[in-house]
Amino acid sequence: MNNIPAYKTELLKSKTRKIQYLFESKGYKSIIKAIEYTPVAKRDGKVVYNLGFGDYNEENGNIFDNSNSNNGDMRKVFSTVLNTIPKFFNENENAAIWVQGSDSADDFKQLCEVACKKNCEDLCKNFNRRIKTYRYYINRNFTELSKEYLFFGLTNEKKATITQYTPENEYIGLLVFKKN
Repeated sequence: MNNIPAYKTELLKSKTRKIQYLFESKGYKSIIKAIEYTPVAKRDGKVVYNLGFGDYNEENGNIFDNSNSNNGDMRKVFSTVLNTIPKFFNENENAAIWVQGSDSADDFKQLCEVACKKNCEDLCKNFNRRIKTYRYYINRNFTELSKEYLFFGLTNEKKATITQYTPENEYIGLLVFKKN
């Protein structure tokens, strides 16, 4: 899916139908990370899985997606997340993937203000930062990616709607289908 080096992942399947790919981030320190696909809805006859990502809690098998590890290997970690998408679709042909950053939630701005070190005045610089990373990648590779995938975006309006993805538009969520 991309040419950036990625970490090797280990696939875990659980009884709850969630699918996890584990890997070790080897930046300034060693951190176990998880990419998690969790079924959340049905759309157009396909099961929609939420793509979650974060630090892995080995005690309970959950991920913490609000952390910012700043481990010095962001590009390789992001590449690892992207590399699980074709693997996921190979195993789950009748599925779709939903992507929305934990920093896109309505209450994120209020929570961010409490500990903000950037002194954001009217516009929170951390709001939607994670989804912007995915959009940036899709926009740069849209022609090539569109050969295999269909993209839709959730608009950031008072009455948010899911529309056909257009590069350079603002979206707070992404819905991805694999073409047959």
